[in-house]
Amino acid sequence: MNFFKKKNSQTNSKLTKPDIEKLLQEAYQANPKCYEKEDGTLLIGLALTEDTDSLFPIVPEEQWAIEGKTISEWIITMVSLTNPQGGIIGQMEYHEAIKRLEPFILMKKDNWALIRAMTHEELDSLFGNLPRKLY
Repeated sequence: MNFFKKKNSQTNSKLTKPDIEKLLQEAYQANPKCYEKEDGTLLIGLALTEDTDSLFPIVPEEQWAIEGKTISEWIITMVSLTNPQGGIIGQMEYHEAIKRLEPFILMKKDNWALIRAMTHEELDSLFGNLPRKLY
């Protein structure tokens, strides 16, 4: 039985089931950080770090909630490890980021996407004409 919905079949054609299992075990699983905004609603942020295979929920609202609170915004922050200045490359609205990350998703399972390790340049290129909005 095949549990995985493969993306980018050209990229994945060389990945075996043991390769995928190893990637899943070693990948960083995104952890949400919660921030309260001035209006009392919440902003939830997750970090996507350069050179790190990562597991991100496709629809984070189905994965996490905070009882009695409204989550008004979900964002992904792209983080550099190699840029001489280091730190944040930029931030993007979560669902827009997941759309732009689609070419880098190795596979999807349930509500999770395995995003392959990306270079600084690849993370930087996600922004195109979008501002590098810092919340």
